[in-house]
Amino acid sequence: MSDLLIQLGSAVGAEHVTPGADGLSVQGVSPHFVVAPGSVEELSEAMKIAAAARAAVIPWGGGTRQALGTPPVALDRPVVAMRTTRLNQVLDYTPDDMTISVGAGMTLDEIDQAVRPNGQMLPMDVALPGRSTVGGALACAADGPRRLGYGTFRDLFLGTKVVEAGGRISKAGGMTVKNVSGFDLMKLYIGSMGSLAIFTSANFKLLPIPRAAATIACEFDTLESVFAMADALHTSKLLPAACELVSAEGGQGFGLCVATDGLDQAVARHKRDVPGLAQKAGARASHVLEGEEHTSLWRRINDLSQSADLEPDEMVIRVASLPSLLGSALVALQVAAKKHALRLQISARVLNGIAYVRTRGTAWKAFHEVALTTLPEVSIVTLGLGTPEPSVDVWGRPPNGLDVMRRIKAEFDPANILNPGRYLV
Repeated sequence: MSDLLIQLGSAVGAEHVTPGADGLSVQGVSPHFVVAPGSVEELSEAMKIAAAARAAVIPWGGGTRQALGTPPVALDRPVVAMRTTRLNQVLDYTPDDMTISVGAGMTLDEIDQAVRPNGQMLPMDVALPGRSTVGGALACAADGPRRLGYGTFRDLFLGTKVVEAGGRISKAGGMTVKNVSGFDLMKLYIGSMGSLAIFTSANFKLLPIPRAAATIACEFDTLESVFAMADALHTSKLLPAACELVSAEGGQGFGLCVATDGLDQAVARHKRDVPGLAQKAGARASHVLEGEEHTSLWRRINDLSQSADLEPDEMVIRVASLPSLLGSALVALQVAAKKHALRLQISARVLNGIAYVRTRGTAWKAFHEVALTTLPEVSIVTLGLGTPEPSVDVWGRPPNGLDVMRRIKAEFDPANILNPGRYLV
């Protein structure tokens, strides 16, 4: 491995190659080398060297989602953690065009700091935005509460540049909205867990910061009443930016936080009408939050899905279903958690059908099995286990099109170099 160390050092500079894991670990697996390229060309050269050595390469941004997936396999060969944190520059930003191109190693907070002075925003809420890099967020298909009003990364993603498993640099899309002809290849990389290529840059469409914003926080005693409120919102003419269910601290009831932003008149209408809908659905109270109270609340909600820092008895799962099925699924999980003496915390995008469920307790494995066997119409993915357990099927039931996914992986990475074993394919 000393030859590999020398070659990697020549590609990116010896000071940017660390022999040993440098404190990094992927579910108990420590890389032999940590490499931090400072440019696309350096990353390309490092990947060529790794491919020639048939090394396993683990793409690494902020490290906030390394608990997602199964532990790496085929580790009877060198393991290289390829860090993107030095790829953290704004590459192209013209405020009048409302588009931006950034290095994949930039954090979401850094992007916000770059565009906010011009009254603009990238409304992608990602857990731990001060640590989460845009490349990692794209690779893991991260989402946030404002997906209801603004969509996900797919909706604002304009183009990208990546380095493939063999070191080839390729790009897809561009810097304008209408820039795709043929296959929309850039969307293929979203959610691929770094198993097809490593993001080096990403281009996004920006939006203006809303003139006004507020939150109506409603308190309920039961999940059933929360979803009655959600149904009322869905059938109303209101258009909230986010609608998030959160478990109350100590397990005493639930909160439904409805965020509204835009023109003053639209925000005022939500502040007037949402409390009335909540009261009809059985809310025991509702409160309007504005200014710093509104902002700080959504910072806390945004981080509820994080899986970077877990206790040994902690598990985080992502539940995805039709919005109409989410309520009954969460009630079933609540019953299963009580049966197995687990503490349960829920953060759910109720109008999108997405929920993040966190459990604390020793019987998490039995709870996981119950969830998979009793909810056949719901997708359940395990985002993190405080104590890695190889026997747990973290990806749940196989999705449709798995054979196609395997063929794509074999085409892009025939030597299985990128994140071997972490993803479904």
